[in-house]
Order: sequence, then structure tokens, then C-alpha cells
Amino acid sequence: MRDLDAIGGMYNLVITDRKTADHQVPVEKFIVMLHEHEIPEELCVVGLESVLADEEQHRQELVDTMRSESDYLNSLSPLPKIQFAVEGSFQSVGESFELERDGEFYPLETIFGSRLKRRSDGWIVSPYRV
Repeated sequence: MRDLDAIGGMYNLVITDRKTADHQVPVEKFIVMLHEHEIPEELCVVGLESVLADEEQHRQELVDTMRSESDYLNSLSPLPKIQFAVEGSFQSVGESFELERDGEFYPLETIFGSRLKRRSDGWIVSPYRV
């Protein structure tokens, strides 16, 4: 069995065919879990594609929550392994990345900031401080 495709202390964006955490929640539940400080050691967040394609208000709620709770996440020991499993593929665009899904391109920088790094094909990481 493969190890989980995730690094503690980072948001791990993975395409859905990679090894993901058993505990999976939609983005809306992830936001609640962050606010309530109930993040397990391993977590897979699903549904990011719809947030990327949705109204700015939904993206901003996710970003604001991730920013306000970054100190909480960084204070946990061990640092949680948080994945965002997405359908599609990652495309390099200059020094950043986009998610390509069904012929549409969604910039990941709008949620995860400018410090995105490719770990391997189908796996990108970003620090908790987005």
C-alpha cells in the first residue's frame, strides 16, 4: 500500500487518482471544522472544483477561513495532512498553476496564494499561510 500523498503542514492538492485520506469532507464542512478547531491528523477535502467555478463570495469565504486559522493549523502536533482532491489536471502557468477540468481553466492562486510548488505529477503543495 502506498503512503498518503500528503505532507504535514501544507495544503496538498492532488488529482483524484492519487492516494487520499479515508476521512473525506466537502469544502463547506472543512470551513466549519477549521472554525471549530476540529481537524484530524489526515483529512481529504472534496468539491474544490465547484468552489473554483462558483461565485467569488464562496472562494473568499474559504480563503478568509484558511487565513484566519493558519496559526491554529501550524500549532497542531503533529501537523495535519490536509488534501484537496480534485478532478482534472494541473497546468503550469508562468510561476503558478491552474486546474484544467472539462476544457475550463481555474487559477489555483486565487485560493492558495503564490507559493504553490509541484511535488510530482498530479500533486501540488501550498503552505497553510495562503
